Amino acid sequence: MKKLLFFLSCISALFSCGETTKQEVKSFWDQCDVIAKREVINGDTVIVCDSKLVKQKKNIPLNLLVDSIEVIKMDNKNEEALISKRFVHTYFTENYIGVTAYSYFPMKLFRKDGTFLRHIGAIGQGPGEYTVIDAIDMDEKNDRIYILPFSTDYILVYDFKGNIYPRIKLAESLLYGSTIKVYGDKKQVLVTKPISPDTNYCVWIQDFEGNLIQGAKMSDYYKDVTSFSESTITRLRTDAVELFRLGIPNGNEFLYHYDIPKNRLEPKFMVNGDDFDWNIIHELPHQYIVQKCQRIGADDDELFTQKIIVDKKTLRGCYFDGFETSFGLIYGQYSILYAMNGPSFSIIDFSSKVSEYIQKH
Repeated sequence: MKKLLFFLSCISALFSCGETTKQEVKSFWDQCDVIAKREVINGDTVIVCDSKLVKQKKNIPLNLLVDSIEVIKMDNKNEEALISKRFVHTYFTENYIGVTAYSYFPMKLFRKDGTFLRHIGAIGQGPGEYTVIDAIDMDEKNDRIYILPFSTDYILVYDFKGNIYPRIKLAESLLYGSTIKVYGDKKQVLVTKPISPDTNYCVWIQDFEGNLIQGAKMSDYYKDVTSFSESTITRLRTDAVELFRLGIPNGNEFLYHYDIPKNRLEPKFMVNGDDFDWNIIHELPHQYIVQKCQRIGADDDELFTQKIIVDKKTLRGCYFDGFETSFGLIYGQYSILYAMNGPSFSIIDFSSKVSEYIQKH
């Protein structure tokens, strides 16, 4: 992944790790057991992880995953700029950071140096307003920000100054747990939709007028669907459009890639396990991470759960508690990967916590 970005409220520093050498990467994975194999399933080559083979437990050095570590001081000069750690999602362009947190606050737009610029839209039910944010996409090149609210049949459109533009009508109505990827030059948008009895297409491409161009039908990949899943795990950390369903027992299900030219879902990864397991599978550029689902309460922000990492090249891996920074902090909270969107590996933390740790160590 490109880099690790820390967002802190009262501290500013830059940690540059440089690129990890191939020897360092090889050395780490050589110390791990082989826990997966490649299998051909219905003509597709799939990496299959056997959870019974996972015996080791390590922390994952972040320099295995990122090229550099940058600590960004987030603006806290006024109340509008303040953000919290809870349920925060982060999005990036070359020069901007977008932060959302469902209904806790409107989308906040920052410069890449952490300077707060403005809210985009507002919480409410008027023009250009939303009650809950499901996902966003930022197109800096074409000066557009797209916000997908909960329970909707449209995408809200703004520019980076917060001006409102005509909505994009969706080809199908959505509830929550979806993802959008906008192709501004083509005036097209890709949409993922959680799996449910009412789902027609689980992923599709449409134009800005709401006309369907192509899509993968749910019934071709998910059989006997009787309940609603909570979300699709599509975080676009690689060039692929990955899709994994979250929210119901999914212990033996595939993580798919949506092959746009072929208009089909291609299985890429799965875990051999119990059909009643609830997993979250995240794809990184060179690894897969399997996380055991666990419902969290109001005070569970720091909850740590069981995680497995699998290296795509060597098929080696292990259990791990979290990702270890060069200055010793370990991050492995339950929602840490769920909140990261795109190729930047981002963590929001309080400066007091980081400063206290550094001083002690």
